[in-house]
Amino acid sequence: MRSVILGLGLVAAVAVGCGDEAEDCDCAAAGCFADVCTKTVFVIAEPVTAKFGGAVAADQLCAQQAAAAQLPGVYLAWLSDGGHSPFQRFSKSTVPYVRTDGTQVATDFEALRSAPPGPIDLSAGGQKVAGADDAKVWTGTGVDGRADTFNNASNYCSTWSRNVIEDSVIVGLLRTRAKAEDWTRAKLVPCTGDGYLYCFQQ
Repeated sequence: MRSVILGLGLVAAVAVGCGDEAEDCDCAAAGCFADVCTKTVFVIAEPVTAKFGGAVAADQLCAQQAAAAQLPGVYLAWLSDGGHSPFQRFSKSTVPYVRTDGTQVATDFEALRSAPPGPIDLSAGGQKVAGADDAKVWTGTGVDGRADTFNNASNYCSTWSRNVIEDSVIVGLLRTRAKAEDWTRAKLVPCTGDGYLYCFQQ
């Protein structure tokens, strides 16, 4: 069975149970909300500069915050550089992505590019982060999960090693949604200041 989504975006507990067998969902590997197979997404609790060290370092930050909040599973950052992207690195979920409060973000990986997700603004611990609605989220990534150079204008902050005005990258916005792609590909910006990171359960 597939998940049924309630009016407020919560995943109803009438879908695949975490203890049930289902061909499209390994519930031992997936997360659970209200006893339903899901994958959890969150945003890091505090923004970081672009000089955080690349995809592996971002994955470690996601893993540390998930572990501190006792979230099960493996978490990777929604982040691209010249050699990595979510499209390449992620296990593409066929079950819903939900925030830590159970609110649905997308029905599956493919839906991330066809139906813009709502704000991913809860931390691993379930708190709404304090960033402004238009706070930056470091991504370097298009809605399809592929690396995006914005017509070769981005250098991914020198592979996430510098926070200088001479470097640039694509960012998403924490809550502002003027365009469908604003969650991950809102604009090209200099690699200065701070930004959040999205973390997706695999």
